[in-house]
Amino acid sequence: TERLWQLGFYGEDNLKIIPLLECAQNFQDMRPYGNPDNEREGLGTKGIHLPLGEQLLELVSMDTDILVLPCAYGGTGFLEGEEGIYDPKTKKPSPGILRWGVNSPYYLSLKDRLKYVLDLKEDSRFLAMVWIQGESDHACSVRHMELFQEMAEDFLAYFQKHYPKRAYGKWDRNLWYNVETAAYWYDIGDCEKIWNGYKKFHPSTYVAIPRSTDTNKENGTGMTAKVREAHFGNNAFWHVIAPLVAEKIKDVRGHIRDKEEAAKS
Repeated sequence: TERLWQLGFYGEDNLKIIPLLECAQNFQDMRPYGNPDNEREGLGTKGIHLPLGEQLLELVSMDTDILVLPCAYGGTGFLEGEEGIYDPKTKKPSPGILRWGVNSPYYLSLKDRLKYVLDLKEDSRFLAMVWIQGESDHACSVRHMELFQEMAEDFLAYFQKHYPKRAYGKWDRNLWYNVETAAYWYDIGDCEKIWNGYKKFHPSTYVAIPRSTDTNKENGTGMTAKVREAHFGNNAFWHVIAPLVAEKIKDVRGHIRDKEEAAKS
């Protein structure tokens, strides 16, 4: 779609606005993990980015484009992973599985890349943060939620202070959407407690995913993990997850708009 873009990350694409394709340019390069049955060689593993972008186009005017800022790396957590280093010039974290947190190279990159995008055009607006993470810290739900909330609150407070009018609404928890992961994880360690913590963080923006949703085992694009049930399948993003996330964003935005209009009357 001509109205869907991403901030490039790989090679010469870094910090350039490029078309959003099936395999988004995340912190983790998923191009080598494509399904050999794909029609186009090197397509890579698909994620939520393109399906969600397509859904969100329905929520904005026809003269508005959507830019997706991919910032994911598989197997990460707030407790699992290396410290890593951050390069402020390229706005990139060092390669590998690093830890999230307020001082993490991942988080610093996320913030700087978002600032970079907002600074490119003064009329750009931030729509939503979509967070699908948590299972790697299944051994300690309490510590995970403590560090997650610290980072999320820092993010919202920072952008509310420095970019107060650059979001659809205020920079508050209505902009942060926690999305459940594949059913495989729910019975492992403290995973269920982690998702309960996400729901408590802000029930209005919590996105529950049916546990019957297809995984990479039933319908996937290659070996994204040794346990293929650990990740969602292709059709899950297009037909289940992205529509649910988009509908939640639509509902929350509509509720905020109704409250603002009521306050003016």
